[in-house]
Amino acid sequence: MNRRSALKNLSLVLGTSALPNWAYQWNTQSFTALHGPNTDLLGSIVNAIIPETDSPGAKTIGAHLYIERMVKDCMSLEEQKAFQNGLQKVSNTAKQSYQKTFPQLSTQEQISLLTSLQNSSIPEESQFFKRLKGLTLASYMSSEYFLTQHRNYTMAPGFFHGCVPVQ
Repeated sequence: MNRRSALKNLSLVLGTSALPNWAYQWNTQSFTALHGPNTDLLGSIVNAIIPETDSPGAKTIGAHLYIERMVKDCMSLEEQKAFQNGLQKVSNTAKQSYQKTFPQLSTQEQISLLTSLQNSSIPEESQFFKRLKGLTLASYMSSEYFLTQHRNYTMAPGFFHGCVPVQ
């Protein structure tokens, strides 16, 4: 067996075992009641990170709702506050630099704003973007769409036969 693929598969299994139960095979209907004050802003940001092409983008599959749920359920109060402050920083920077809200910016303006956050010398800004980008990728790659369309994932690939003679 190839050692690299074995380590990659092991890390994937260990990484997904740390997720809460609702995070497995999620879809947009899983989060219908969750809409916070920054839902639209977060949707625009994740759409800039994974835009829509011939396959659905991060916003289309509901990655922003997944991220809101992860922040709410899995982060401490100070981490939640830091995340909300990061979203406010994105909103304020868009208003100061372009006199528009982040969702109203062109795609190129959104990308340049997010790139400036990523390359920022202020640790809080770069850490916020790194966490947001990681959550976006995790949400996209654990979505029902990605798992069924790109990973050939089935919930129960085999059958269980409980009463069989042991030889």
